This record gives sequence, C-alpha cells and structure tokens, in this order.
Amino acid sequence: AGGDGSGGDVEDTTNNAFCLPEPDSPHSGTPLLVETIAPDPFIIQKSRQLNRRVILNVGGIRHEVMWKMLEQVPRSRLGKLVQATTHDQILGLCDTYSLVDNEYFFDRHPRSFNSILNFYRTGKLHVIDEMCVLAFSDDLEYWMIDEVFLESCCQNKYNTRKEHVVEEMKKEANNVKKEVEEVFGNGKFVKYQKCLWDLIEKPHTSFAAKVISVISIAFVVVSTVGMTLNTMPAIQHIDAEGNAVDNPKLALIEAVCISWFTIEYLLRFAGSPNKREFVTNAMNIVDVLAILPYYVSLFLMGDDSELSATTSTTTITPLDPEADDGGTSFDDVRRIVQVFRIMRIMRIFKLARHSTGLQSIAFTLKNSYKELGLLMLFLAMGVLIFSSLCYFAEKDEEDTGFTSIPASFWWAIITMTTVGYGDIFPTTGLGKLIGTCCAISGVLVMALPIPIIVNNFAEFYNDQMKREKAVKRKEALEQARRDEEEARLAEVEGLVDLLQREPGPFRSPPLSPPDGLLLRNAHSARENSIFSPIRSPQLHERHSIR
Repeated sequence: AGGDGSGGDVEDTTNNAFCLPEPDSPHSGTPLLVETIAPDPFIIQKSRQLNRRVILNVGGIRHEVMWKMLEQVPRSRLGKLVQATTHDQILGLCDTYSLVDNEYFFDRHPRSFNSILNFYRTGKLHVIDEMCVLAFSDDLEYWMIDEVFLESCCQNKYNTRKEHVVEEMKKEANNVKKEVEEVFGNGKFVKYQKCLWDLIEKPHTSFAAKVISVISIAFVVVSTVGMTLNTMPAIQHIDAEGNAVDNPKLALIEAVCISWFTIEYLLRFAGSPNKREFVTNAMNIVDVLAILPYYVSLFLMGDDSELSATTSTTTITPLDPEADDGGTSFDDVRRIVQVFRIMRIMRIFKLARHSTGLQSIAFTLKNSYKELGLLMLFLAMGVLIFSSLCYFAEKDEEDTGFTSIPASFWWAIITMTTVGYGDIFPTTGLGKLIGTCCAISGVLVMALPIPIIVNNFAEFYNDQMKREKAVKRKEALEQARRDEEEARLAEVEGLVDLLQREPGPFRSPPLSPPDGLLLRNAHSARENSIFSPIRSPQLHERHSIR
C-alpha cells in the first residue's frame, strides 16, 4: 500500500511536470507547452526507479531503450543523462522532457542516431555513407562520442573524406577571399577607375574586356614572332659598315607592340585599387621586365651611335691609349645592349596572365619545391658517385675525356638524364659497366618525384577550371536574376497600362473622406446649375418664400 501511495504521489505530481527548456537554453528556443514548475530531484529519481525503459525522441523519431544500456558510455550525452538527477542537469543535456510520458526530446536530425544508438548496444561505431562527413562529425560532437571509437573499417574512410572536405572548404574560402570586391575609396573618379580596372584586368566582366584581352594576346604573339624573325640573316639589313641591323619594318612592329604594352601597363596601374600591391605583383614585374629592355636599348643605342660617330670621324693610331679606352667602352655598350635585347624574350611570360596552363606550371614549380629539391639532391649524389667511379676506371686510357672528376660531371649528368650526346664516353669494360649502372640509376631517380609534381599540376589545373566555371555560373545566375526582375517589371507595367485603359468599376483611385466630400459637393452644385431652368416658377417662389 505504501508503494502504491508513493507511486500515486509520483503520478499526481508529474501530471504538471512536462518540463521545458529555460529561456537561456542553447538547444531550443521554442517551448512545446506552457512552462511549468520544475520537478523535485526526489521525483526524478522515483521516476527512474519505476521505469526501467526510457523513450528518446530525436527529431520526431522515438526510440525506446533501456536505461542500463545508456550506462555503457558514461561520458557521452546519454550516459550523463542517466546520471542527471536535477531539472537543470537534464535540461543541460536535452531540449525538453516529460516525466509523465518518460520521454526526453532532442532537437537533432535523426539520420545518424541509429548508428549512435547501435554504438551503445554493440560497442561498435560505424560511419553512415549517405550522410555528409562533417554533419556526422557534428553529431558525434553533440552526442559527446569521440571519433577514436570508430571501427577500423570506417576510420580510414572517415578521416580521408573529412580531410578532403575540409581542404576543399579551405580552398573555397581562399577563393572567396580572392574574389572580395576591391576597395577603391570614395574619390570623384572612383566610378571611372573601377570601370577601367574591370576593362583591363577582368576579361570576364564584359565583351569589351574580352576584346582587349584578345588584342593584348595578339600583340604578345606578334612581338615574339617579330623578335624571332629579326634574327634571320635573310631578313636582317646590313649597315654601311657591314654590320647586321634590325629590319626597319620589324623594328616598326616592335615599337608599336611596346607602345601597346606601355599604355596597357600604365592604364592598369591607374585603375588598380592598391598601387603598392600592383607594383609588387609577380605578373606585373614580368610586364615591366618585358617593356624595360626596349627603352634601355634605345637609351644605350643613342650612346652607341654617338660613340660610333666619334670613332668614325676621328682618326686615331692603334697605339693611342685613348683609342683603346674608346674601343673598350664601345664594346661594353654593345654587350649591355645585347643583354637587354635578349631580355625581351621575357614578354612571352605575359601570356601567363591569360593562360590557365602557364599559371598551373608556375604554381606547380612554386608548390613542388620540396620534390624538386629532392630530385636535385638525388641527381647530385648520383653524378658525384658515378663520375668518380668512371674517372678512376678511365683515367689511364689514352685520349680519354675523363681527365678529372669535375670533367666527368658532364658525362654523368647527360647519362643520368638519358640525353647522351656522345661527346664523351667510357671505353673500358669496367667503365661501360659503371655507365650502365649510371643510366639505370638516372631513370629511377628521375621517375620517383615526377608523379608528385604531376599531381600538383593536375590539382591546381582542376582548381583553376572549377574557379572559371564558378565564375561563369555566378554570371549566369546574376543574368537570370536580372532577366527575372526585368520580366516582373514589364509585367507590372503591362498591368498598369491595362488598368489605365480599362479601369473597371473605379475610374479613379479611391479618395480620402475629405476629398470625397468636396467632390460630392462639387457634383451637387453642378447638378443644381444644370437643372435649375427646368424648375417651375411656383417651386421657385415657394423656395424664395421659405
């Protein structure tokens, strides 16, 4: 009887004990029912003693389990729920609960809870393949279950997928940072500066920008071809002294191309939002190196012509020391001019601004420095070892090319890289054996780091293609939104025109009460003026008498 009485007390007390989260609860801000008084810890303990099973409601899916099973993982959320004996402790672990229904509610997606519950039953935790790995990781963190409990069949798969997704998200975040709109300030010409920057720097923004990009590529190709053709003896011209000089027509083409490159660089500099970052950018440095040699050559060629004029108009004996100094300075100037003329080949790298493939090569070299360093280390070790062995095997032979170990470096390098010019080779049997080992070692050394470098190239190239596709999708989405807005605006304008042509029961917009009263008074006065001649004289006299 005493037990029944206590059970009745629990039942009567818990009728109003559907406990809801407090206002500061981090799990749910929407109560299911009106908030009631928190139950006493003694009532909570009695409810646990009377009910060996419990209902866990996760996102609307109810699971009936044993309290004893939840004790298998005491440091998890459900394990701590078994140990919770007060109202605040329970609400710190779930969103709401009902002692009447013996039910605890968790406002979480129920997809992963079957795997979580199976971990309590069997002690084995498995990954759900059809679920996002980050969502599954968040659920594990919510239920306070460590990732180390994953079974070996799922551990590697889970870690690989998670690392891949996290890396992709980092790349996407970096792309978003790069695509952040530039800050141009608040000057008077900001609008024109931004328009100029988009026109010169961003070919995907407009058709005119694409045209300018194509023209720039054409100038790079034309200037490179002209520079190459200018070295052919059949095209070069001969001056009065018999020296080969540039073809005048090709020189004119060169001047036009350099003028375009200069104007393009100055316009890009004027439109850039950050001048310091623009000057220190690698591609812009390449642009300067492609333009600068031409102007330096012009400056030095001016001095060159003065020197040549001086030497041609002045007769100096070979024994004169001043003549030697003049000839030396003249030769130095010509060498400097030649160096700067060679540097004009740098303009071919301007194509990297418009080529994803060239950018991928630069990225590969930048991010594969460890692999390239390892390749150089292996190659240097092989060259040193095999050149030393071949030197000692061939040094006693007559007319041998292996005169020293440094002289043997050349043979070892061309052998390990499988080039083999044939200008130096071993003749003894031992030397040929060493050469065979050198060639085989070179193939292995060259082949080992190459796959890593190729993977870096393919990865960056794919990322660049994804970025370009993302930009195109963004442009298509923006265009679709603009088209939709224009269609809605056209629909509204058509509706307004239709209402103006066929107003229906209301020929004018509804008026406010004062405006309506004034309008009725005006209509009544108008009617009186219209119908006043029709009234009879008797009626007029009657109104006048009144």
